[in-house]
Amino acid sequence: MRGTTSMSLSDRGSQIGLLALVTSLTLVLASSVVQANAEAWRLDRSQDGIDVYTRPVTGSAVRAFKGTSEFDHPTGAVLHVLRDGNRLREWFPNCMDSTLLARDGSISFQYSAMAAPWPVSDRDQILRTEFLRDEATGLIELRMTAAPEHLPERPGRVRVQTAEGSWRLEPLGTGRSRVTFVMHLDPGGGVPQWLVNTRVVETPFEAIRNLRETVSGEVQ
Repeated sequence: MRGTTSMSLSDRGSQIGLLALVTSLTLVLASSVVQANAEAWRLDRSQDGIDVYTRPVTGSAVRAFKGTSEFDHPTGAVLHVLRDGNRLREWFPNCMDSTLLARDGSISFQYSAMAAPWPVSDRDQILRTEFLRDEATGLIELRMTAAPEHLPERPGRVRVQTAEGSWRLEPLGTGRSRVTFVMHLDPGGGVPQWLVNTRVVETPFEAIRNLRETVSGEVQ
C-alpha cells in the first residue's frame, strides 16, 4: 500500500510539473503571438521615398497608420516646423484651421480643424502633445493624445474624441534624419468607413511629403 501511495504521489508530481511546463510554454507562445500581431504592419504605399503602413486596431473599424521617410535635413529643422502649431494648416492635408492653445514646458495643446467632403460635417480636434528627447541618442518624440474637453465644442464641427499617435525624429548623421508619423484617429459617426480608411493611407503620405517640402523651404 505504501509503495502504491508513493508511486501515485510521484506520478501526480510529474503531472503537475508537466502541466506547469506546458502552461509556461503556452504563455510564452501567446505573448509572442500578441507581440507579433501588434507589430504586423502592412505596407500599403511606397512612393517618392515615403512608406505608409496600416494595421487593424482592436475595437475600432478604423485602421492605424505609420508613415516613414528619410529627410535630407537635421531633426532640429523638422522639429521647428512641427512645433509651430499656428502653421499646421500650411502643410497638413485638409487642415483649414490651426492654433497653438498653450505650451507649458514639455506639454502643449494644439487645436486644428479638418475639412470633410460634403455632406459630412467638418471635424476638429485638440491634441495634447508631450515633447521627449533622448540626450544620448538625439532621438525626439512628440506623443499625441486627444484632449476633447480642453476647449468647448464649436458650432458646425464634430469634435474628435479618440486619437493617439506620435511624430518620431531619428538623427541619421551628416545632417539627415528619419521621420516617422504614427496615428490612430476615429473621426466619429457619420463618416463612411471606406472613406476613412482611404484617408488612412493618403493622410500620412501627404503629411510627410508636405512636411518635407516645408522644411526644405525653411532651410534654403
